[in-house]
Amino acid sequence: MAQSLDVDRATVLAYRIGAHQLDRSADELAVLDLGVADTPAGSARQASAVRGAALDDDLITVWGARGAPFVHRPAEVPALAAALRPRDEADAKARLGASSARVPGLDVDAVLAAAAAMHEIVTKPVGKGDLSTALSARLPDLTYSCPGCKVDHLSDQLFRIAGLLGGVRIEPGTTPLVIAPIAGWTIPARTRLTEPARAYLRLHGPATQAEVAAYFAASRATVADDWPDDLVEVRVDGRAGYWIPASQEAALREPAAPDLVRLLPPGDPYLQTRNRDLLVPERAEQKALWRPLGNPGAVLAEGEIVGFWRPKTSGKKLTITVEGFRPIREDLEDEARIIAAARGATDVRLVLVD
Repeated sequence: MAQSLDVDRATVLAYRIGAHQLDRSADELAVLDLGVADTPAGSARQASAVRGAALDDDLITVWGARGAPFVHRPAEVPALAAALRPRDEADAKARLGASSARVPGLDVDAVLAAAAAMHEIVTKPVGKGDLSTALSARLPDLTYSCPGCKVDHLSDQLFRIAGLLGGVRIEPGTTPLVIAPIAGWTIPARTRLTEPARAYLRLHGPATQAEVAAYFAASRATVADDWPDDLVEVRVDGRAGYWIPASQEAALREPAAPDLVRLLPPGDPYLQTRNRDLLVPERAEQKALWRPLGNPGAVLAEGEIVGFWRPKTSGKKLTITVEGFRPIREDLEDEARIIAAARGATDVRLVLVD
């Protein structure tokens, strides 16, 4: 690993804006290397439009990092599933998070058993509720008594983590969700987390091992053991322990000035960083952007998140209400039209709230 490099927060943000192609610099979406979150549904399409690109029709949606719905290139999904397969009990507990308490027995055994059962059951499209019922009947020892549903079933996080390994995908645009098999799937043996970690560092770097572990819901030990060896250590505002691929060192040293304004949709890849303190230092602003339910979109202007926005649809008309953390003077009309087109609206109205 190369000798360390010193940068400040503004340089990091400028680098990330370029790495995320928010300058609309390329047709091929670099963010697909990590996957594009699609929560709420349609966010991935908006995120690509913000970058001046369109999602290919052959992309698929799976429960990817942290069990969240992500759009991925189909050819890359088997390798992702292999890298996210828990390597041991500690890693499985990290992936399940709080749901670990609802899983009887060993978590790693539960994930593997649920994945195998899901792979056998899902041979054609099936509703998520029907699949849950079938899994519970097949694996009664892995169920828990859900007070909300009044029935015994697998925890939702176990369901999602097992889904990727078991080779199922989410049919886009379905409510309730319809789950379908990934053609030609074989449950993969585990591989190292090195490549996904490198992709995170390329897009969200400089970053720490703890941030990478949090992004993938992996154990710290797994990330440390699978850490890429082609990295440059970086000090950010004097703090050590940050890393970036050596191939990105020149781009980090002299990033382009982020002279642009964008309306980032909820769940945009740029907002998926695990270091929110660096992206948005003010805690009150963090709480406005990242909420327990129903995150808004974010307003990016000249390198900083300066506010948030919410959509309201009435027929084919979209109203975008923007609330600034400071007075917003930038022209947002063109960006509002891009969001509206990506959402299928033919008319858009922009409302600014200082």
